[in-house]
Amino acid sequence: MSTNNIEKQSFGQAGAVFESGTTAVTGGFCAVHVIAEAVFSGLDWPELSGDTFTGVTIPAGTTLYGDITGFTLSSGSVLAYNAAR
Repeated sequence: MSTNNIEKQSFGQAGAVFESGTTAVTGGFCAVHVIAEAVFSGLDWPELSGDTFTGVTIPAGTTLYGDITGFTLSSGSVLAYNAAR
């Protein structure tokens, strides 16, 4: 990924997905920003080693950065930034 793509991602220029429901969301995301306190029932983040965030309450204002390919919320709302490809 070029520096230009990273800069575009950081400003949301590749777009984003707002989610507040419990339907599974798939795609290629570079960051997930928690809008309202959230609990994930699923989080597909291949680089995350060890335990996942499943069942953990994530405070509003938290941003998870990484190559996230999908997630499912139990509660809360998030803004998932699309990765520039």
